[in-house]
Amino acid sequence: MANKKRHKSTLTRAEKIKSLTALHYEAGNQAKCYKAVWRRWIEPEFGICYRTYLNMLGIEPETEQERPNVITPSLFDEL
Repeated sequence: MANKKRHKSTLTRAEKIKSLTALHYEAGNQAKCYKAVWRRWIEPEFGICYRTYLNMLGIEPETEQERPNVITPSLFDEL
């Protein structure tokens, strides 16, 4: 899955989700855990499920945009 190319809109959404989470998440506080942040802030605005929210937190938009295009060899390339 590391080689999966993501759309610009997905990367932008991931940035927004990460910023909202950084603003409202507090480690050790059950009232401000990831599930509570998702329920109160993320789900009403973005309409995504909790599993998708956790996947979005794992996306690194900075490194995803800089990934070079991998050129796959063709059947007709000469050696």
